[in-house]
Amino acid sequence: ASQSKVKAISGATADEMSQIEEMSKKLGRTTKFSASEISEGFSYMALAGWDATQQLSAMPGVVNLAIAGEMDLAAASDIVTDYLTAFGLGAEYAGEMADMMAYAMSHSNMNVEQLGEAWKNSAANMNAAGQSMQTTTAILEAFSNAGAKGSEAGIKLRAIMRDVTSKMQDGAITIGDTTVQVQDANGNFRDLIDILADVETGTDGMGTAARAAALSAVFTDDSITGVNMALQEGVDNIRNYKSQLEDCDGAAESMSKTMNNNLSGSMKNLSSAAEGLGNAVYSYIGGPLTDVVDGVTDAINDITDAIEPQVTEVTRFVDLVVEAKNKINDAVSTADANYTT
Repeated sequence: ASQSKVKAISGATADEMSQIEEMSKKLGRTTKFSASEISEGFSYMALAGWDATQQLSAMPGVVNLAIAGEMDLAAASDIVTDYLTAFGLGAEYAGEMADMMAYAMSHSNMNVEQLGEAWKNSAANMNAAGQSMQTTTAILEAFSNAGAKGSEAGIKLRAIMRDVTSKMQDGAITIGDTTVQVQDANGNFRDLIDILADVETGTDGMGTAARAAALSAVFTDDSITGVNMALQEGVDNIRNYKSQLEDCDGAAESMSKTMNNNLSGSMKNLSSAAEGLGNAVYSYIGGPLTDVVDGVTDAINDITDAIEPQVTEVTRFVDLVVEAKNKINDAVSTADANYTT
């Protein structure tokens, strides 16, 4: 049923459906998710408007993310499809996103769902300002370490980008006596981490009151907290987070194996493998049995078609008998009444 749903939604060809079915079986045998759950995962991607090629490219990464983040496939699929789009990236980046999210979760104070919530409030705006997924996530890691997670962190980051844009004059903002370039020579935004590094330099050595006044000249109440969190973490540390996120290939797969390396994971893998065996048996006998069932159904329909006219005639006969009986009873009643009078 799930495969039929994928085909109906995505319009996949017979060859593409064969590839989807094969991947569902393979991942169903080798991960804690069953083949039917993998098929449902494909349908979530189809609902997001992804074609079969995109789904096939993304599914392994989504499965690893779901296992690493202890999520169901629906939630993992939603995060990947939604935020790849928000960052302006294609389905081929699903594995990279999964690796990055798994790495960020294991190296900061937030989980995958909290990172997704933070992206919900910042990804599109950051992408519009030319900021990468890694820059965005590195800053959100710093926020999470200071206690700001989920939508709260995303709102703070979005506000920082808004304020450096709105307070910019001739491509720069002023922090105390320091001019901080926001734009590069081509009129594009510089990396926000580089901008924050210059803000950090501009406030270096200031007293707490002078520093607060300098930052308040640019940043508003909903962004200045985030700036302070970033500066407290240290921009060099944030830059290092970004570097690590750019070089974390295989993190989701490695983490998913670790998460699955226990009795519970083994039992789920056994259940998935058993379903795979059941599906294989069903596929072997399903064709012949389908023909038998269809044949029996046709025979029953033929019998019904033959009987229906006879049933109609019998019904008409019964109606005529009842009508005649009623007429006789009426006649007898009338005669009896006449005789009595």
